[in-house]
Amino acid sequence: MRAVLGTSLSRSLVASLGGDCGTASEVARLIAERPEGTLDEKSLAFASKSALTRIAEDFVRRGWLTTIPSGWRVGPLPMPQAVVPFLEGAAVMHAIDPERPTSIAVVTLPPSPSSIAAALPQTGLAHASLVSTGDAFEQIADAAVDNFTILTPFLNQDGLEFVLRLYERTSAKAKCLIVRQAGDACRIVHQNSRQIRALGISACDYTIELGSGFETFHAKVGLADNELAYVGSANMTMFSRNSMELGLLSGGQAARVVANVIRAVVKVARPIPLL
Repeated sequence: MRAVLGTSLSRSLVASLGGDCGTASEVARLIAERPEGTLDEKSLAFASKSALTRIAEDFVRRGWLTTIPSGWRVGPLPMPQAVVPFLEGAAVMHAIDPERPTSIAVVTLPPSPSSIAAALPQTGLAHASLVSTGDAFEQIADAAVDNFTILTPFLNQDGLEFVLRLYERTSAKAKCLIVRQAGDACRIVHQNSRQIRALGISACDYTIELGSGFETFHAKVGLADNELAYVGSANMTMFSRNSMELGLLSGGQAARVVANVIRAVVKVARPIPLL
């Protein structure tokens, strides 16, 4: 019987690798053929630089590769045998319909005992596919290569610490945090400006004064490049209230549309000085 991957690993591979699943399957095949060997850029010449960066960083995080001066050493953890055929299949599906949106429901449940957590199993098996908000943001941080952006209208100290852990986790070259004046978000950013600056994060305030009020936002977004986006109700307040938060983790065309919106926000937002 052919081995299969667990749902969590399957989802995280697709979320992290996206359109590079085909190239990743070839890299995975080389790993399978060299269980105690090494790989270098010459042996991986079939991969573009951006694809190789994304794939290598993902496989290193999973322990399937270890970075060495000449490239990568296989291990220390064994790669599941089913990874190669799974990635091949994912690549075929992407090639058949690369614009097909891929979305996963993301939820934060109130602390236990939670009435909705108790009721969910009674609604059918679909609830088992829900991904936690924290896991979703970690997937986005891991998937980002060039840009990792978080947009949140509300931010408290606990939430900022979670955000900073995400920015520490990511390998993205550019990191951006977008907040607004209303509430405590800007104050929290100013109070922690040294730590934010040390991580190479740029901070912006999307609040534009109008004659009759302000143009601002209420959306909550996490974005990795143009590839993966969370859009939902979760603020970066570490969900301090006993509330259920719900959103979608999306790739494909949907993520690219979100990325366009975020680029527009960055254009009009005011940079926050990090002194």
